[in-house]
Amino acid sequence: MNERTEILGVRVDCLSAKEAMMRAMQFVENVPVDTIEIMTMDALMNCRGIEAWASMTEEMDLILPGDPEMLDGTDVSGSKMAGEISNRTFLKMFIRYLQKNHKKVYLLAPDEAEMERLTDSLRRLSRELHITGHALISETEGREEEIINEINGTETDCIISVLPSPYQEMFIGRNRSLLNVKLWLGCGAMLADVGPDNIFGRMARSLQRFVFRYQLEQRERK
Repeated sequence: MNERTEILGVRVDCLSAKEAMMRAMQFVENVPVDTIEIMTMDALMNCRGIEAWASMTEEMDLILPGDPEMLDGTDVSGSKMAGEISNRTFLKMFIRYLQKNHKKVYLLAPDEAEMERLTDSLRRLSRELHITGHALISETEGREEEIINEINGTETDCIISVLPSPYQEMFIGRNRSLLNVKLWLGCGAMLADVGPDNIFGRMARSLQRFVFRYQLEQRERK
């Protein structure tokens, strides 16, 4: 199954975890760099109307839904896929694949706190993952050339990025042709701990779902 659809103006590939994994395995063996983006409701809502961001997302090889509620805006149905998205099944499969096949991984994050969350999550999924290096970078620093040179010197197979949108998509869009890697995985907050599992966290999540569905309805009316 390969249900390519549009959600709030962005093309999204609604694949099962197994199908997405097969595509990712092909990408890792290819040259030059291929790109996978796990898109969240937050990114879709916060980046709407940014033309440069929309243009960069169109260049992605694969865009996967990062929140099960995103399926509400598609013709795709099925509790299995929603469950796989909630459980981050593809991410878990992919990290295990990288570890098992001794692939080299480089990490990108905006700050120390996000990098710590990312490395903690990766440790829980695979303690033997081969990490060649990591870097902290923000849009205002002007260090992209330096970071690219560092990455290219590590013979990395895959970059895992938790940079915030829209900078994450802009970074890879601008620098894709300069990177000597095989795969870019942009996963934003998907590999970081989600919000607190308490009444405030659940209320925030409910509000996020409400706003997302409202925006879907408004777009459909137009």
